[in-house]
Amino acid sequence: MSNKAWFQNRLNDHYLLKSRADSYRSRAAYKLEELDQKYKLIKPGAKILDLGAAPGSWSQYALRKTGGKAKIIAIDLLDIEPIENVIIIKGDIRDPENQAKILELAPNGLDFIMSDMAPDTTGVHFADTENSVILVNLALDIAEKLLKPKGNFVAKVFEGAEYNSLLKRTRSMFDFAKSCNPKASLNRSRELFMVAQGFKGNPNNN
Repeated sequence: MSNKAWFQNRLNDHYLLKSRADSYRSRAAYKLEELDQKYKLIKPGAKILDLGAAPGSWSQYALRKTGGKAKIIAIDLLDIEPIENVIIIKGDIRDPENQAKILELAPNGLDFIMSDMAPDTTGVHFADTENSVILVNLALDIAEKLLKPKGNFVAKVFEGAEYNSLLKRTRSMFDFAKSCNPKASLNRSRELFMVAQGFKGNPNNN
C-alpha cells in the first residue's frame, strides 16, 4: 500500500472517526472496549492502573464504563492532558518512587492493570517484538507487586519468537490467559492483546 493510500485509509478510518465523535483521545479506546465487553474486565469501584496511558483514551473508557465510580491511576513517560477523576503520574513505572506512589494511592492493591505500552519501533521485526515482550514482562512484574488476588490484566504485545514464553508466564500467574486481536486494531498492525483473569497472587506476599 502506498503512503498516499494508507493516509487516505486513515482519514476514512471508522474507529478514528468514531473516536472523534465520542470525544475519545484515540481510537485505542475501542480496542479496550471490545476486550472489556467480551471478558468483563472493568467493574464499578475498581482500582485501575493504566500503564503507557498517553494520550488517555483507555482511562477515559474505564471512567465512562464505571460511571466515574473507579479509582484510575494513569502513568506514562509522555505528558497526558488532565482527565477529570484520573490521577496522572508522569514518569517511568520502573522507578521505585512511582511504584510507591501507586501503592500509597491504592494501599490494598489494584483490581485491574491495563498496559498499552509499546516500544519505539525500529522496523527490525525481531528487535521490535523482543522489546515489546520486555514491556509486557515489566507489566507482569508490576502485577506481581500490586495486583489483588483474582485481579485482571490486559497488555499489548507484538507477536514474535518470545511470545510463547510470555504466554506461559502469564498462565502461571493467572487462572485464565489468552491473546486477542480486537477489530479496532489496524489491519497492518502486528499487535495482539494479552488478556488474563484471576490473578493467583504473589506467594512472596503471603
